[in-house]
Amino acid sequence: MAHLLGWKDVLKPIRDGYRHLFPPPDSGPTPEERERQRQLDRLKGFTYFDTIAQLESWNEAESDPLQRANTPLLPRPRGIRKEKEPKADVLLCHDYSGCYHGYEAVQPTGLDEESYTCEYLQFVDTFIYFSHKLICIPPPSWTNLLHRNGVKALGTLLVEPQTQDAERLLHHNAGGGRSPAYPMAKKLAAMAHHYGFDGWLLNIEKPFSKKHWDCSVLEDFSRQLRDALGADRRLIWYDAITTANKVAYQNALNAKNMPFAKACGGILVNYCWKEEDARNSYQMAKQHDLSPDQVFFGIDVWAQNKSSFTHPRVTYPEFGGGGTNTGIAVNELANLGLSAGIFAPAWSFEHFPKHGHRVERSMWDGRSAPEKITCSCGESSTYHPDNRGYSITRSARQYPAGSDSFFYTDFSRGFGRHGEQEITRLYGGKTMHSQLSSQSVLPHMSRTSARDDRVESGVNIMSQRLEDVLDESRLVIEAYSVLPLGDTESEVYERWLALFNLDMPADGTLLLTISYKCCLQLSMGSVSFYLKFTSGTHFLRLEESEDDHFQTLSVCIGSELGDTRRLEELGVHVRAPQLGHRNAQILELGKIRIVPRTAGSVPSLVRLEDVRLERRGEGEMEHRRLSWMYCDQREAECRAPSLPYSETTGPFSWFSVEIDGLSLGRAYATECTVAESLMKELRGKEVEVSIAGIGFDGEKLAGSSVRVQID
Repeated sequence: MAHLLGWKDVLKPIRDGYRHLFPPPDSGPTPEERERQRQLDRLKGFTYFDTIAQLESWNEAESDPLQRANTPLLPRPRGIRKEKEPKADVLLCHDYSGCYHGYEAVQPTGLDEESYTCEYLQFVDTFIYFSHKLICIPPPSWTNLLHRNGVKALGTLLVEPQTQDAERLLHHNAGGGRSPAYPMAKKLAAMAHHYGFDGWLLNIEKPFSKKHWDCSVLEDFSRQLRDALGADRRLIWYDAITTANKVAYQNALNAKNMPFAKACGGILVNYCWKEEDARNSYQMAKQHDLSPDQVFFGIDVWAQNKSSFTHPRVTYPEFGGGGTNTGIAVNELANLGLSAGIFAPAWSFEHFPKHGHRVERSMWDGRSAPEKITCSCGESSTYHPDNRGYSITRSARQYPAGSDSFFYTDFSRGFGRHGEQEITRLYGGKTMHSQLSSQSVLPHMSRTSARDDRVESGVNIMSQRLEDVLDESRLVIEAYSVLPLGDTESEVYERWLALFNLDMPADGTLLLTISYKCCLQLSMGSVSFYLKFTSGTHFLRLEESEDDHFQTLSVCIGSELGDTRRLEELGVHVRAPQLGHRNAQILELGKIRIVPRTAGSVPSLVRLEDVRLERRGEGEMEHRRLSWMYCDQREAECRAPSLPYSETTGPFSWFSVEIDGLSLGRAYATECTVAESLMKELRGKEVEVSIAGIGFDGEKLAGSSVRVQID
């Protein structure tokens, strides 16, 4: 049977219900080669463990600052929006060609094309980083990006058929009438706290030896790990091993996996389920006091691909499920009151090289895929049809952006552009670099002002797109018309384009600041930002920008008289005659910030110091690293309570790093590596190093420049 499997099958998570019976021979790198690669990957910020011995020997002191995420999880508002239709919480299980790719590293990397970053995080509850490692910790770049968007980042504990000494995970000390203590549970919880992520997926794909098996021990281990993680973190059980110590995917919540689901507080059910399995699971959850929204039913995105008769891939719905039809399963789960777990959401980038973004929008929004593209299945439209009626975003729960009292975006994407000097001296001639850690809170980009099929809706359709400029991105608002309506110069059309859903108090305690450039010359009509409250809408009318400069608008949100209204939506409103059939640029947005009015920074009490260039590592691992320290002399009670504050970088969200006039990009630790090629170029020179510290609200808090001799 094993000879029928291709490499994609092996890399996809948990696809074959018989893998534990036929472990593949280990024909990969030797243990020494794996360890060498693991040490090289440390310099990229990656943390993973291949063996139980590596896990047992871990302690906080051996970690590298580059491996720790610095961005705290932004708490989403707790208010629940009233939905007209049922919605499902969505979990993503990210399994992208084995993961730990160069573009996910903490340092920017020159690239020829973009990869997966998920620009739909307002529809995501939890993100699991999955790789075929025993212990898989999310790269800090992913954790920073997810936390900024309010999404929980989970790692994976994966016991596979080839895993040795798995019983040592459950080793425990008992005696004296006390509850058993599980050192590995304590260590896994400590890892989550130290590296800054939010919990674990427990995926046991191999039976334990009979002499060591005790179902209650695995339950106790899971329960103790959950307790050690704390209430703010999450533990999810995967539907693999059963209470009978057999790897048998139930594709449901039932008596064979319920004890583990209860101990963890949630379960990710395997993806070969049917509607009856889901209905019965809902009732099972209710009967055992497990919240149905913590029961995530798997959906295999790859199941839509052409597969062989001997190794079919099946997910809901049985015929054509997954891929562009993933939303059908999400809709079914929403109607049943359950949650969705989407496996391998980067399928669009892996299966459709060069067309990843377009196919991703087809899967999430139901947009038409590029015409006449091919994939390994053959003609794409045959196997991956458009599905406008059941997109993921139609049935996925959409969460408000920001927190109850903080919101910030600079519209940065996971990839950026750099200057000519950086192209030649840092990035090997490549015009684009990775910056996954920097991806900001983004609007739902496929949303337009056209909300119905009436003829007049085809006039002045407002849309949005992100435009990359040097070292930053901007949101561009445009309008176009798709229907010729004859003489319409005298008619004025009113259009609304929602940018962000919010849930914030409108009691006068918050300050909204927007940097923008109004590009449209209007002799008739107006361009405004609108603020939609629980009762009424407020307009902020804009003037045309002069000399191509950005302007800043600041306004207090709501009344200071104890107003109980909430701010629900921020968007753009236009009243104008027909603007033509081609795109007419209306606005460019640079930054949007909402912070408490009392959140003014105190730069004199925050500073950067001790900037230095150090030699680190030995042998093959030797490299140069810039490092610095920050000092925050403010008392804890004097800091703005609503602004994020990092355990590793304090009030700083990131640091802008320059050496000899070259931008090394953004650093999310108080250290960053310097490319050896640049060190060779600068050898023997004295150069200037500049560090600027940027707060979580986008304001520069401190800076430091020193002269450094390169030897």
